[in-house]
Amino acid sequence: MNKKVVSKSSFVVLSMMLLAACNTQPAPPAPPAAPSPPVAKMDLKSEDVKGTVTEWNWNAQFPAYEKETLGKKFPNLKFEATVVATGDYLQKLQSSIASGTDVPDIILAEIGTRGKLYNMDILENLEAPPYNFDRKTFFPYEVPLHMNEKGQIVGVEQQLTTSGFAFRRDLTKQFFGVDDPDKVEEVVKDWDAFIKAGQLVKEKSGGQVYMMASLTDALTALRGQTAQEYIKGDEIDITKRLKNAFEIAFKLRDTGILGKYEQGSPAWNAAYAKGDVIFWNSATFSPKSGMYANDKEKGTGRWGLVKAPGGGFTMGGTSVGIYKNSKNKEAAWEVIKYLYLSKEGFSNTYREFGYIPGVQSFFEGADTPIDQPGRYDEFFGGQNLAKYHITKILPGVKGQPQSKYETIVNEAIGKLQPQFIQQANMTPQQALDKIKDEIKLKAPNAIVK
Repeated sequence: MNKKVVSKSSFVVLSMMLLAACNTQPAPPAPPAAPSPPVAKMDLKSEDVKGTVTEWNWNAQFPAYEKETLGKKFPNLKFEATVVATGDYLQKLQSSIASGTDVPDIILAEIGTRGKLYNMDILENLEAPPYNFDRKTFFPYEVPLHMNEKGQIVGVEQQLTTSGFAFRRDLTKQFFGVDDPDKVEEVVKDWDAFIKAGQLVKEKSGGQVYMMASLTDALTALRGQTAQEYIKGDEIDITKRLKNAFEIAFKLRDTGILGKYEQGSPAWNAAYAKGDVIFWNSATFSPKSGMYANDKEKGTGRWGLVKAPGGGFTMGGTSVGIYKNSKNKEAAWEVIKYLYLSKEGFSNTYREFGYIPGVQSFFEGADTPIDQPGRYDEFFGGQNLAKYHITKILPGVKGQPQSKYETIVNEAIGKLQPQFIQQANMTPQQALDKIKDEIKLKAPNAIVK
């Protein structure tokens, strides 16, 4: 390097620095940085949990219970819940985050949109300090359901989401000669047996009684049973994920053993009591929202629960997490811990609503509440629903990993399902091709196979 050049350059730079020092005023001190949201300290005494915790919830009944229960547990805490419709929740949340106003401390994530919400980078990592949540608290199937693409646990499930089939005991007795859950389970031990039983029902009823209410209901079970990792980066392998489920579902459709009710419609709800559908998907929340809600006048004792053909699956589910910019993370975590992770809190919810907790410790020890009658056990002929879920349905259940594309896939299937029902000649491959095309429209940068 040329030493003369270095020397001359150094002189010029030094001269400029001295000149600037002589002709400028001292720079004003930088303004103090905005304080970061307070770091939560865990395991407070009940009386030390203070402030206001806000939550958005689509369940109009549950917030009143939360407010009353939390008021007794934390006398110095104010809990405020706003009811937001499920379909509006994500959009309203995105708008509030963009404007920086009214974002709740506790954020709910419904399974249909969970993949997108979990990967918006707005929720606290609950495994990191100061929360230090241990994922082993969950049953193994729950871990992928509450993990973002970074591998962080960002939510806690409100209740166990395992699902089997609820059945009308009077109808299984009429068509199969049995109504005991163990014997009914043998009748529908796999999907081939289910089809064979359905053909018998079709013949005996003249096509007036169905095994399930719709193709949509069958697909819900089959998609849950075949949960697996199929999204890697921007590559979405729809064929791998859905081919087997659609082939079985369309076989059920073509056999003529499925009804044509629109899932969630008034007619679909009325069919619980009508008696022309034998089997219904039944998650832990279904006895309350499905069977009891639609058949409470005459339904006591005529319902049972069995494992679905092919095994248990997950259905639905709502998780709770903490907004990363919340100013009251400390109290929000205490609320979540008490309601969903403590035996005291969840024992109350189990008795009040029949919600079965998704934490392993609830089922351990001599004092586990499931040894006592559950809220809807009598409605199901005295069957211990919680114990059946844990011992018969839970083993082998898989949880679906929550990628940012999972929501797009769910929306595509939901949009196209009416066509699958209406177009009786559509093949499984044609259905998969339609789903792929719909995903490509919503995610043009993705590679869809």
